[in-house]
Amino acid sequence: MLDEIYTEIFEKTDFSASDKFETLIKKSISQAIIENDRRPDLLSISFKFGTLLPELNNFAASKGKDKTLKLGTETLMIITNALQFDLEESEAFLLFQLRQLGKFRKKESDLHNELKKLWKQYPEYEMEDRDFSRSLKNLMREKFIEYRRGNIKLTPAFIIRYKL
Repeated sequence: MLDEIYTEIFEKTDFSASDKFETLIKKSISQAIIENDRRPDLLSISFKFGTLLPELNNFAASKGKDKTLKLGTETLMIITNALQFDLEESEAFLLFQLRQLGKFRKKESDLHNELKKLWKQYPEYEMEDRDFSRSLKNLMREKFIEYRRGNIKLTPAFIIRYKL
């Protein structure tokens, strides 16, 4: 299954430094080894999201600074779809906007204000206020972010389990 995920990602992306991109994907998405795993019918995959986002920014920026946000969002959508997450494009845009956050926290209101400015340039990713809050909660449930008391923090890594 891991090879299928890699293949789907590599077929749908087009970066000039494809070998470096392949290395990044294989470093970010790998098989997780869980000791004393009582469920052999589940495949565990480690997704190092905190490793992926900053590097993905570099690949997206290589096509031109004006295309970074759009290309980064599209690539993030390809990766999350390959991992069988059901994200909307606007949620992927929101996640990609958090790429420089690192280990720090960000207030929901600050992120919302940043996105309002960007939505003028990229209206296809625009969300209403209530959809913004709903999207944050959805991303928290999917484990991409930690979201407490209006503060957002990226989850550096998490395990995805698939039934075989």
